[in-house]
Amino acid sequence: MTRIALALLLIALPATAQDVEQVTVYGGNLSGFWHVTSPSWLQMNLFGRVNWGPLTDRICRIGHDHEGYDTHCYNDKGSGGTLDVDASHFHLAWGSTLARMVYDGEVTSPTAFRGHFAAKLMGIPIIDPDISEGRKVALDPAAADAASKAGLLRAVLNGEAVPHDPKLDESMAAARVERPSPPQQIIYLGLQSKGAGPTIAAVPNYFAVYAVEYADGERLCWLHQDDDGKLAAFQCA
Repeated sequence: MTRIALALLLIALPATAQDVEQVTVYGGNLSGFWHVTSPSWLQMNLFGRVNWGPLTDRICRIGHDHEGYDTHCYNDKGSGGTLDVDASHFHLAWGSTLARMVYDGEVTSPTAFRGHFAAKLMGIPIIDPDISEGRKVALDPAAADAASKAGLLRAVLNGEAVPHDPKLDESMAAARVERPSPPQQIIYLGLQSKGAGPTIAAVPNYFAVYAVEYADGERLCWLHQDDDGKLAAFQCA
């Protein structure tokens, strides 16, 4: 039997312009950085049977531009969401007509939301019984850098040469191109586990996660440095 393991972050399937549905959220502005508790993976077989992985905590960024809200988690992005007024409920969806991920719930305060993920197959939702929640992060420029990676991150963003895995060349270059000006502040947000799957164990506290503030915006960056000093993982979004 063929099985498809899908890693879930705040968003579970890559979004495409033609498939993005409307997002309706109330109770506050979602822009900012969030701790999100959501299923670590989703397993679906050819007969449509769905198994949900245990909840895990991730750090994500929600931004807003002329196209609406977009969500950035490690290796996942959803875009095109909009914000309208209709009590405190919201609906979030990505994917195709045949297979779609949805997240339905409510904003309980300007700094919190909660709800359930579901896999929607041929229009029929299969709901994760566990409650997934989001808690907005209050940035503290004075927060101690417990991972001691802020200097390394600044060096990468400033274009300095650092030992790294060659597979990171593209993501490092993209981070510099998308925000060519030097960062004004780098704020430590915490550690994040490396993703798991049905047969793959999570690696606890693998990524050091930082908010990066620029004169014209902000970004979220994840990185991991091996014991030999080589940068082994890097992404900014």
